[in-house]
Amino acid sequence: MVRKEGRRWGARVAGLRWGGQLRAARRDVATHRAQAEADADPRYRLALARSQCALGELLAKVDRPDEALPHVEEAVDLCRPLADTELARHRAVLAMCLGVLGELLTALVRPAAAQAAKDEAAALEREPADIVAFYRELAEADPDRGRPALAAALHYQASWLKQHDRPDAALPLVEEAIALRRGLAEADADPLRRIALARSLCFLGELLGQLDRPAEGLPLVAEAVELRRDLAAADADPRRGIALALFLRAHCRLLLQLDRPAEALPFAREAVRLWRRVAESEAGDRRYRAGLAVSLHTLGELLAKLDRPAEALPYAEEAVDLHRAGIGLLGRHRLAGALRTLGDVLAALDRPAEAQAAQDEATALDGETEADGP
Repeated sequence: MVRKEGRRWGARVAGLRWGGQLRAARRDVATHRAQAEADADPRYRLALARSQCALGELLAKVDRPDEALPHVEEAVDLCRPLADTELARHRAVLAMCLGVLGELLTALVRPAAAQAAKDEAAALEREPADIVAFYRELAEADPDRGRPALAAALHYQASWLKQHDRPDAALPLVEEAIALRRGLAEADADPLRRIALARSLCFLGELLGQLDRPAEGLPLVAEAVELRRDLAAADADPRRGIALALFLRAHCRLLLQLDRPAEALPFAREAVRLWRRVAESEAGDRRYRAGLAVSLHTLGELLAKLDRPAEALPYAEEAVDLHRAGIGLLGRHRLAGALRTLGDVLAALDRPAEAQAAQDEATALDGETEADGP
């Protein structure tokens, strides 16, 4: 009798424990859903996906897989378009959600669907070329579902190849990604389709610049800039301008490769305005001040190159101040570069002692960076 009462008491305690965890998980889902509905930033959609997946796992643990399934399916649906846009950043979360979905479908005796989810989760953990092969096969069998993922996988492999100093091998992959993404953007008004297309266009333009073909890359980056400008104009959140600011910087670099600094100037000014807007709206986040620092340095360099040192000086000085404050994020080599630009500007303004001090500090920082190296 005592033993039976003990078992009942243990079951009640376990029920209370699981009940508390489920209530907390449901509160998390409600909180993240409200954030995702109020703000289109992908981080809120990812937070909602994670909380839905966690709730689904908890429901599965208390033997309620039918109730768990829609939560995990929604988590996958939230992650998939983000992964289709930027696989490198979001593939781990998508793989996690697919893995949980596969286990749930197994428990619900739906073996074919379970295996499909598990296979995709496993593919996302493999090398870039294997991910491309998986989604290429899927796109051939189911174009509507597979083409966005294939485009994302192609872009991902191209990025990997570029990082491993193989830009020539990356070129055909990103060209194929653009062809796919252009067709998807034309057929679907979802802004994520245009964001993905703009990302691949800018990447290809930068890749061509790296391959010393800036004239071919320039119209691609210009198209990416216009796509992102339209998207940023439709959204009041200053953070939506960050991607545009990065594309503008890429545009400037290509124009400089082509020795057309005067044409680059308005794009550099626009990038500074965008970064300043977001840095002021998110004053507590140092990452945005770091972005402003880099854009100010670019603008100061351009004005110096155009023999306008008096105009360049305030931008060069502000860039050094921000680089100095954000050295932990930007690194000593970036501060050294900003100091060298400031030194050149001060020398052009006939302020030799200040110019020499800036150049000496840059040289000392370069020495520290080399000492820290392998």
